[in-house]
Amino acid sequence: MSEPYFASGSEAMLALAGMVDRAGLRNVLYALEAICNNRARTIELGSIKSPSAKAWRADALVCKHAATQIEVSK
Repeated sequence: MSEPYFASGSEAMLALAGMVDRAGLRNVLYALEAICNNRARTIELGSIKSPSAKAWRADALVCKHAATQIEVSK
């Protein structure tokens, strides 16, 4: 069985930790919000109706809410 993508010490986890170190957790969460909204927009612009656009929008809201809970001074 392969190692989970974000397992402790994995290349993906180290890259994500580096992003948080450089940009801050708040900014990473805002970036994830933008990614989720872009995914939803892409799905909505497609010709096939899909409930996944609604799920991406919901995920974007969760990321935004979490980001707003983080103090700017951190």
